[in-house]
Amino acid sequence: MKPVPRVFLLAAIMTLPGCASVLDLDNALAVVPYNIEESGRIVVEAHVNGHGPYNFVLDTAASISAVFDPLRNELALDLIPGKVVTVHGAVASAKFSLLDIDRLELGTESWATPRIVSLPGETAAGAGIDGILGVDFMRRYAVAFSTSDRAVRLYPPNLVARRSYQGWASVPMKAEPIDASSAAVYFIEVQIDGWAITAVFDLGAGLNMINWPGARSIGITRRASRGDRMFSGALDSAPIVARLDANEVTTANVRWRNEVFAVADVEIFETLHLQNSPAAILGARLFTQRDFIIDFDRSRLLVKVAMDEVDAPGSTGSSHAIP
Repeated sequence: MKPVPRVFLLAAIMTLPGCASVLDLDNALAVVPYNIEESGRIVVEAHVNGHGPYNFVLDTAASISAVFDPLRNELALDLIPGKVVTVHGAVASAKFSLLDIDRLELGTESWATPRIVSLPGETAAGAGIDGILGVDFMRRYAVAFSTSDRAVRLYPPNLVARRSYQGWASVPMKAEPIDASSAAVYFIEVQIDGWAITAVFDLGAGLNMINWPGARSIGITRRASRGDRMFSGALDSAPIVARLDANEVTTANVRWRNEVFAVADVEIFETLHLQNSPAAILGARLFTQRDFIIDFDRSRLLVKVAMDEVDAPGSTGSSHAIP
């Protein structure tokens, strides 16, 4: 019996002088408007087999893209016989079938015969959403997010990878494979109120989350009930049992202030073998405060910052902050 493939559905910083101060916007392969849904996630419109547009969420913690069952039924998309993958969500894991799709289009870019999984979409995370664009699609490009014109741009990977940009902070990302499978998630190293935390870079999560070892290290010592508040993943939901109000989240010399983290018992930390270590999930709200570029080729996240927001070399502290 063949093993079932496993997939995921889920930093020092410096100012880089270089050969360009801004991206050449004319070199984008596609420019796609985005919306920020109420939960904070980035939503773009895509076409499936020439039909649409349909709402897809950008998800950097999803190693495979997905279509939810209502859209599958609407388009009468066939399941591929015998093609099943194990999908690891934030809250639960399960096996799902791959879909027979001719093409998926985002703007002027077309993805032929994509490997896309069919998901139920029954949780709150699937409400109003038709599918997920995961890392399997996004890593074909350098993906830029612009707040000024509310657009996502897809660039040729080598255009961004071979350059540095003045006024952009470079945050290293580390791709962590899951067991012996080809699935991986991207980690960045941050400090939350001075405590070192390994964090998952997860645009598919609207909110930040921290596990109990991380919450206890920062000072939460007992589980305070949050009533009926739930964290909703793509496959299931889990109760939020406490809230952490962090004064600052830092990666080297750049800070985000007054960030909120939900404390919840979710499966993803155990799947990543982080259930006993301080770990967090950094959601989309943290990153959509300003422009950023995901450079998969060089495993870095470029974040646009004002020059006076970055500490001078050799300084021991700074009051400069990313609001």
